[in-house]
Amino acid sequence: MQKIDSRQVYENNWMTVREDRILHPDGSPGIYGVVDKPDYALVIPLDGDRLHLVEQFRYPLGVRRWEFPQGTAP
Repeated sequence: MQKIDSRQVYENNWMTVREDRILHPDGSPGIYGVVDKPDYALVIPLDGDRLHLVEQFRYPLGVRRWEFPQGTAP
């Protein structure tokens, strides 16, 4: 696979999205969407034999989910 070019299509404080135009080995064109994110930390809080989760609203899903706390790290 060969990358022909790349362009940034979106950026905010948490991520950058780019589109890479590529050529497949058979010569057909394609596009890959790539999400670049900064380093992050995932915390797995353990209290004895119990794990602790946080409730987060996930906009793309339109629902609240239980998950381990996480965020960007310097």
